Amino acid sequence: MSQSDINEFQNPADIDLPRTRPGPGSVAPGGDRDESSTTRGDRSKEQIEADKKLAERLSALIEDANSRVVPLCKMIRTHIENMDARKEEERSEDELVQQVKPLLQQAEKILSETEGMVKGADPDNRLSNKAKRHAQAHSATPEEQRLAAALKVMLEEVGGTIEWARNKLDSFPKAKRDLGPLLDALGQPLTQIVGGVMLLLTGVLNLLGKLLSGLGLDSLLKGIVAATGLDKIYTSMGLGKWVGGK
Repeated sequence: MSQSDINEFQNPADIDLPRTRPGPGSVAPGGDRDESSTTRGDRSKEQIEADKKLAERLSALIEDANSRVVPLCKMIRTHIENMDARKEEERSEDELVQQVKPLLQQAEKILSETEGMVKGADPDNRLSNKAKRHAQAHSATPEEQRLAAALKVMLEEVGGTIEWARNKLDSFPKAKRDLGPLLDALGQPLTQIVGGVMLLLTGVLNLLGKLLSGLGLDSLLKGIVAATGLDKIYTSMGLGKWVGGK
């Protein structure tokens, strides 16, 4: 994700979740509701269909990664908790490193592969060519809701485990020296996956923010937004208050 990709956004309006059914004026000739004019902003039918297919592809990728990485995160937590529960004289930091290190490496490999596939799911090169045209106000589609839910699981499980492990490992200084860099490495593809998805489908930010806020984990997303430079983009989109601006 280059700075030139980020700089190509313009200043679309705020993005929000649909709250009610389409109101007056949204009924197309023949009595059918014109969903594209009420919930999809000014995007063309081609854009709507392309966004739908992209969200479906990304959801499948994220969900597949979650199915493999979430069990690893649970195992990481279990090993640290078990060691922490031992009497101090029975603890072995070397044993803890041997247990957790391969799990972190495996999780990082899965997310790095997923990061590459997320980029590969962008056949139109939207990150550099179409993002500025795509960043239009529209209410969340079912496909975007599915994608936001999958990203919520990834951030909650992977991002949450990274922060939790950092805190827990304060009691194991030697293990923290060995495992800390691996936790940092695991966070890098996570940041790129979430940041990349939000560049491709900007409506996912608000959805994901609401999901994580209910869990008290919205700071994880705000950190990613800042780390990828997306805070400036979202401020210009009217989301500055949510990402920490005024």
